Amino acid sequence: MDKLKEQTVLGIVELLKKEQAAERAKEYENQLLGMLKEQDRKEITEVLAGRKLPSLLSDIIAKRIFSADSHRERLTYLLKNVVQDDSIEVEGSYTNEGLMQSKNSKRVIFDEPAKLKDGRHSDTEFQISLQEYIFRRAELYASDMLMFSYSVEEGQKKSEVSYSNTASVLLVVLMKNSPKEFKKFNETSKRYIHRFMKRNADSGISFDSMMKIVFVQLDECLKQFREGRNGEHDSTGSRLDELQILLSLIADINDEKVLKTAKDNSLMREIIAEVKELSENKEVRAMLLAEKYAQADMNAVRSYERNEGRNEGIHEGLALAARIIAESKSGTSDEQIAFKYGYSIDEIRAVLGHS
Repeated sequence: MDKLKEQTVLGIVELLKKEQAAERAKEYENQLLGMLKEQDRKEITEVLAGRKLPSLLSDIIAKRIFSADSHRERLTYLLKNVVQDDSIEVEGSYTNEGLMQSKNSKRVIFDEPAKLKDGRHSDTEFQISLQEYIFRRAELYASDMLMFSYSVEEGQKKSEVSYSNTASVLLVVLMKNSPKEFKKFNETSKRYIHRFMKRNADSGISFDSMMKIVFVQLDECLKQFREGRNGEHDSTGSRLDELQILLSLIADINDEKVLKTAKDNSLMREIIAEVKELSENKEVRAMLLAEKYAQADMNAVRSYERNEGRNEGIHEGLALAARIIAESKSGTSDEQIAFKYGYSIDEIRAVLGHS
């Protein structure tokens, strides 16, 4: 890492993490806000001012609220009801950072990976941005998870892992913005949860897939909730109204009707209270701003730099600091960050102040 850039990043990280040097921290905060698109700037300003709660789809928030370690009961409830599988029980988190198919493999980093008590691996993806290639992405993620499941864990012998005893994997994709394939489907169907559990041949033969993939259209769910209808039912034909409320809360935690209804449920009431508490934490607020900046259009950032005549190195440092902070605070390990950005682990740890 360039020494000047490293010093810049170190300085910005410290300003964002600590209360001292408040004026300079505010200056950098305003610069970051100024580089955001109008809608992004409006959204994060409302959160920073305490007028709105941060989205449950934010990496910073989602990884705390639905943590497979500290809140496994919440993740269990979400997975069990979305998948409609009562056998699901979350045991804890895991990381796939040690798995590589080759030295040139692209890194896949899961949002909320969890080991289930029956030996299965799962991942819950919180998708804010529209993903046009969501089917391809989901299969790649599930494939990566399946190969992780078919690997030897520490203390195991290779002979202990075989085709017959490799557990299946579960991928749940929560989508705030439905891709066009799903929207077209909704022209004739009210369903917003799509469970891919089997492989079907054109001959008619089928088998249970080891990769269970579930797509959830949060926007369609919220739309139906607001209209007082629900296209999802359980195996007995009963409407999944409680699940619809939770999914609507994830879709838009600031919707008045959703909030009013959700507060009647103890689990959702606790979630709302914790999100509010997190939004008042200065370090989390800095991370939310950094995350929002990291999502911003970098072409707009470069345009800002040219128009304002700012020092390019400073803004490169801001961009890098924003990404590193957001990644680290959302639970990504130092090793994963180092691999992703092409720096050494020592350099990343130096930037983050980790020993």
